[in-house]
Amino acid sequence: MKGFLIGVGLTALVALIVGLTLDIRSFDRTSGGYEYPYDNWTGEIIDFSSMYQTSEGLYQKGYVIDLFFNCNHGLITWEVFGVFKGEFRTFSERAIVVHRPQDECESRGFNTNSWAISDLL
Repeated sequence: MKGFLIGVGLTALVALIVGLTLDIRSFDRTSGGYEYPYDNWTGEIIDFSSMYQTSEGLYQKGYVIDLFFNCNHGLITWEVFGVFKGEFRTFSERAIVVHRPQDECESRGFNTNSWAISDLL
């Protein structure tokens, strides 16, 4: 019985680590372009159009981490297993220029005037 419980615990731990890794890797699949003017980046931008819409913005369900993008204030908030919540940060200027979340939020009817706006847009 003790071996069975250890096996279940190890399996759950591996599943947690794999889920966290997949969630973190799926969040931003771009690299490069970290310095102003944020060009010469490679990879795939975040597909905001595939996210669910909430009353405050956009929602992306992950394996372990769910992300909330507040379209009114430009904040990214996370939730782990629907229990632990935290305010992560505002969208960086690089994220605004490369991923263009304001465009998706505006197309869904949100007012993004309070966001930091880059002179590159």
